[in-house]
Amino acid sequence: MNELTLRQILQSLNWDTNIPVSEMERLVKGKSEVCGLSREMLFLRCLERVAWHNLVPMWGGTKNCVKLYTEKVRKGLRNDKLRHKYDFVFGLLRGEPVQAARWDSEYCQDIRRTFLSDRWKRWNLIEATLQTKNTEMA
Repeated sequence: MNELTLRQILQSLNWDTNIPVSEMERLVKGKSEVCGLSREMLFLRCLERVAWHNLVPMWGGTKNCVKLYTEKVRKGLRNDKLRHKYDFVFGLLRGEPVQAARWDSEYCQDIRRTFLSDRWKRWNLIEATLQTKNTEMA
């Protein structure tokens, strides 16, 4: 990763702190702590805010990313979906066995919610209303 891209990414991560970008670069390159920000905390911020195709070269490859993904970083992730996503990715990189794809009803409900949104409920409501009117007429 070139220096300009690295600086731009670090600048975008630095919107709420007063830490200079040059100091954050030192963290990426191997320093353990700078201005009260640890390497783990910066990696955690990157996991939550940087695209994977930028994250891996930024931290020097997948082997370094696997080393940095510690239990402390895992627990620091802001929600369970991110935690599951990165557990899966880093499990693959470590060579751990992968769980089979989930096709249970909970998974199908998530897909239905994102794909059909509220239309599914409206269709069921319309269908029920029509059935009620048909029974009243008969």
